[in-house]
Amino acid sequence: MATMPRPILPICLILATIGPAAAQAPAPVAPVASDRLAGFADTAELALAAPVIVRATIAKASRISGKAAPDVAPGRARLLVTVSVSNVLVAPGTMGATLQYLWDAPLDSRGRPPQAKGMEVLVFLTAPGPDGATRLVSRRGQQPWDPALADTVRAVVADQRSGTVPVIRGVSNGFRADGTVPGESESQFFLTTADGKPATLVVQNRPGEVRRVLIARGDIIDESAERVKPGTLLWYRLACVLPPRLPAAAGGGDPALAKDWRDALASLGPCGKTG
Repeated sequence: MATMPRPILPICLILATIGPAAAQAPAPVAPVASDRLAGFADTAELALAAPVIVRATIAKASRISGKAAPDVAPGRARLLVTVSVSNVLVAPGTMGATLQYLWDAPLDSRGRPPQAKGMEVLVFLTAPGPDGATRLVSRRGQQPWDPALADTVRAVVADQRSGTVPVIRGVSNGFRADGTVPGESESQFFLTTADGKPATLVVQNRPGEVRRVLIARGDIIDESAERVKPGTLLWYRLACVLPPRLPAAAGGGDPALAKDWRDALASLGPCGKTG
């Protein structure tokens, strides 16, 4: 007896049988802002904000349910992280061997948090309590371990502790003087500082030479004025605080002085902070 061919079902009937949940691909997880540091300014900001900075290895990471963490941003999961400290870069005193904190980790495309156990990290934290519980100083407070990043952090902290790098608040006044050679000039801009001590931004223009941007800390501008080097705490406190245009109250109405100010800020380069 011949076998009758099985009828072919219409595609719409097949989908109806499977059901809409299985027929549709899962919705992609919304992308979240990157936690990686974009440059020196981001690193300096973290280093200056954290009373505790340690190198550590994640020993345990437990996901906290949504009900217990209702304020977690979309695309993230809250993890209770326990780390074993291997090296202390900054601390107010003796540190315990383990620390514990919450980390709002980014989810991957499947909606899963990273496999955190065993990760080596550089962590920027608040001062821990007696039980080792602490907090990340910001969403970006946990970074993958990187020796170059650690060296940058140490340099920022050393500069801060030296007390020689002024905390800049703004600019109060300025003046400009032409030199004896055409195209030669020097502008001096008097900055306001947190400690009230003098700080002067000096801009020197000389024909055939690269513009020099210096900082002087005394009442007299002499050879002790130092060049502003990118990737330093001094550069950060200038490039990320000073206004892009010279305020009118500080001499911004003088076109030549205002141009020297703009040129000086251009020589420093953009702050680049993304936090």
